[in-house]
Amino acid sequence: MIGYIAGALTTIAFAPQLIKALKTKSTKDVSLLMLFCSTSGMALWLVHGIQINDPAIIAANSVSVILAASLLGLKLKNDYASSVLKFGEKVHGSENKIVSFRK
Repeated sequence: MIGYIAGALTTIAFAPQLIKALKTKSTKDVSLLMLFCSTSGMALWLVHGIQINDPAIIAANSVSVILAASLLGLKLKNDYASSVLKFGEKVHGSENKIVSFRK
């Protein structure tokens, strides 16, 4: 029972941030490294839960991975897609300038 409660709380933790990002179409205040680490960690917990056949771990991390990966996808789309698409373009007519990916 404790596993299901813990899983539910950690799962819903990403929902408000995802909802806010969808409404505002902004993810600039969300850390890319935090999202990548959280999504990766949850995915590994999901694999672990499948390996040991623990329904609480599987259920919680299945939903968590979906929410976190959705937020990660929005972050990449909103903050980095335009940088990738513009890679290699000339900047103000100069061929020697480098386009920065940092935000």
